[in-house]
Amino acid sequence: MPLRRLPHLLAVLAVVAGVFVPFARPASARAVLAAPQFMEQTPLSIPLDRVGGTSVWRIGIVNPGPATSAEVRVAGAVGQTLTVRGAARLRLAAGGTAWVDLVPGPRPRAGTGQLLLISPAGIDRRQVSVTLPFLRRHLGWVVAGGVAAVAALVCGALYWGRRRARRRAREEILDDRPAPSTDEFTHTDEPTENDRLNRSEYASGLAHLAASATPPLVIGVFGEWGTGKTSMLRQIRKLIDGYEHCAHVWFDPWRHQYDANPVLPLLHTIVTGLGLERTEGLRQKLGVISEVLGSLVLTSALKISVADVRKSFEVYDEQNFRVRSEHARLDGHLRTLIARALEARQKSRLIVFIDDLDRCHADQIVALLETLKLHFNRDNCVFFLGVAKAPLDAAVKQRYQDQPVGDYLDKIVQFPFEMPRLSDEAFRSYVDELLKENLRQAGDLLKLGLRPNPRTVKRFINVLILQDKVAQDRGLEHYDVAILAAVLLIRDGDPEFYGRLAHDPTLLGRIVEDLDTAAEDQPLAWSPLALKLVQGFPGGRERIPGNVSPYIDLVRSSPVVQQSDTVAEESQAADASGVAALGLSAPRVDFAPLKERVQRYVSTAAGAEEDLLDPLVRFSRDGERVTVTPEELLAREGTGLYVFGEPGSGKSVLAVRLTRRLLARTDVVPVFLRMAAFQTEQPDLELRLTHAIRREYQMSLVEIYPLVQSRSLVYVLDELHELDSAAQAARLLEDVARYGALTGVRFVVTDRGGTSRESVSARLGLETMEVLGVAEEDGRRRLERLLADRHVPVERLGALPSALLTSPGFLSVLAARPGWIDDLPGTRVDFLPWYADRATAGLEVAAVERERVVRALRELAVHGEEEDSTGFSSEDAGVREIFRDCGIVGMQVPEALRAMVDAGVLYAAGPHAFQFAHPLLRDHLAR
Repeated sequence: MPLRRLPHLLAVLAVVAGVFVPFARPASARAVLAAPQFMEQTPLSIPLDRVGGTSVWRIGIVNPGPATSAEVRVAGAVGQTLTVRGAARLRLAAGGTAWVDLVPGPRPRAGTGQLLLISPAGIDRRQVSVTLPFLRRHLGWVVAGGVAAVAALVCGALYWGRRRARRRAREEILDDRPAPSTDEFTHTDEPTENDRLNRSEYASGLAHLAASATPPLVIGVFGEWGTGKTSMLRQIRKLIDGYEHCAHVWFDPWRHQYDANPVLPLLHTIVTGLGLERTEGLRQKLGVISEVLGSLVLTSALKISVADVRKSFEVYDEQNFRVRSEHARLDGHLRTLIARALEARQKSRLIVFIDDLDRCHADQIVALLETLKLHFNRDNCVFFLGVAKAPLDAAVKQRYQDQPVGDYLDKIVQFPFEMPRLSDEAFRSYVDELLKENLRQAGDLLKLGLRPNPRTVKRFINVLILQDKVAQDRGLEHYDVAILAAVLLIRDGDPEFYGRLAHDPTLLGRIVEDLDTAAEDQPLAWSPLALKLVQGFPGGRERIPGNVSPYIDLVRSSPVVQQSDTVAEESQAADASGVAALGLSAPRVDFAPLKERVQRYVSTAAGAEEDLLDPLVRFSRDGERVTVTPEELLAREGTGLYVFGEPGSGKSVLAVRLTRRLLARTDVVPVFLRMAAFQTEQPDLELRLTHAIRREYQMSLVEIYPLVQSRSLVYVLDELHELDSAAQAARLLEDVARYGALTGVRFVVTDRGGTSRESVSARLGLETMEVLGVAEEDGRRRLERLLADRHVPVERLGALPSALLTSPGFLSVLAARPGWIDDLPGTRVDFLPWYADRATAGLEVAAVERERVVRALRELAVHGEEEDSTGFSSEDAGVREIFRDCGIVGMQVPEALRAMVDAGVLYAAGPHAFQFAHPLLRDHLAR
């Protein structure tokens, strides 16, 4: 072949490789070696009035594939509104987690855009929008309406004749219309000089201190977001006007945070704040200082190596002399400028208010603090610093990692002042003052559910005003603003419970039922915030409807208040310093809380271990039937076990026993998950597992995800067939098998079985095992021993269906409650009908008629027969409705379920999970 044709041949081979090589990769690699992606895919929506100060939005990133690098960017119209703090370039470990912080950018404005996660493996996107506050968002409609009116008038002028009368009629109608209300949204977030929080004594004292204490003096006004620091500083500034010898200026450093040196913008602010910007001498002095600052920065930037110093000590001495002389020169110019400025205003003391320092980047915060110490430490200057402590501490730690933050700040701030906590009385008065008449009935709930933070209260009430107006416009039937307030408080204060409430809008009604039926001092396992709101509901909790779905629909799309605004999220607010920390961090991995919850979950499931028989299994369709112990199953090689069998064969009992054995080991932590808790909408298996654990064990994502990422968990997934469709079940099984093959994580999956899923498990390397129950002779011997222990002849038992004798679940129920043996009649009985009649006859619940409990049991059996399932959750809305229809409510429901368990009809498979002792018993009760 001629050499000139070689490039063409290589190009053809490259194209062929590009087409066919991807399909030659193993399927598991294609499925699991995915690009890094955002942990949460839901759009991020931020009100514009939150884009400022110390606001931080933490974004989680997961890497389900091998180690790689990635970059986070903000694209679209919000590119200048939000920015990534620190290095946007990440290094992601294989299967690792990273966190980046979004912070306000240089030019806040409303708009939409995307967060981009760019890596060699691909790009992931997450929608982000910055929305205007309600009034500004609708201002465009007002302007558009005005433009339309002007256009109409112009058109009217062109049709002078006949149109003139119509125009006049229209104007008269417009004149007769009532003026729109101007107090719809009066609770602006702007600071005020009026004292509405009973803090005038503090403002007066600080003003007197600034005017009379001996300078130099820096007064730090510290307080968290929204506590009223700026309003306090403005009130102090107003009082300073009463001291004739004091001049004052206001400096917003975050407006100048991109300047090379904070000295010059601060001096410009002093000169313009005193109204002296046109004074020729001061203008010239500013020009000289600008020149000196430029020279100082240039001189300090010169780089001299150690070799240069060794060659010429003169060069080293010369450069250091230049730096020292420039500092001395600058100091003299600054002294002259400030003295001349005060002299021009006939004042002797300058008081500078520096607000929102915490909104600056970390390096600018430290630079300004050092500027105060180096250049403004003078006998005629007093400074007020309004700042939040957490970002200030984080900035100092970043710059001086080895120096204690407290020691550093003590050198800068001579008088620290912590903003006083809003008293209970002041908080209640503040809420009442902000609420208009139509919202007053929600006031008590706000006092229960909000933190005593002025900005928090205003922001929440503004959202409530908006949602109340929308509810009025929709004409909701039996509308109650207190219910709306409660749902909003729950949404913003306890997102986990709100998720449950959105899925089951009857939960508030169930809390009411539980409170009405609970014994005195009986603890209730509900969200503390929801429980507090229901207990303190104005007018009595009987006003709460059984279903709040109209309010859920109303609230679903409303503006979201910062979660730390609510009482239930105070723990999050306490972690603000951690959120403010710079760089990437991963939460600490602690398995103990999850292991403890799993232990509680399976402690009562499946019965006592000594009463259980080892199951009879077959490891393939053609294999022999063998009896195995849980220890033998755990000792088998492989990354996964697919367990299937008929209802009542003991799959779930075996899954619980395997979980118990794994809990005794120290190298792994088992997680037992029912399919009812499994989230299938997440695109990544690790995220689906994370959300399933969160839902089943009531833990936070921050706690759970590191555990999932550690890949030290063993997952026991029970009843795969309970997913919504066979296709979902098959896809999940494929994901499990591929993920296990790639990572070595072990899975145990139980299923009712089906040829398609059995073939999937075999094809993907999961070991397949069919549970056949227990050997019939073993089951019969177990019953004979039970009867012999009670001195009852076995002949009285009569003939039992083999399905009952081979069911480990049913046998464990009989062994756990052997009182049925004493009730056997003297003659042989048809066991199943007799056992069902005896069980229903013994259903006794305090304060509930037995007929109601029996009816509920039969309705549950019918429900299970229709759903082709032997299990159910007591938290399921349909199950609760069955009990409610039978007149069993609140705390009577767990009592009724406990009676059914005691009667031997059900057994507890988890905290809220119940199984019929056997499908045959369920079917008999359903007749």
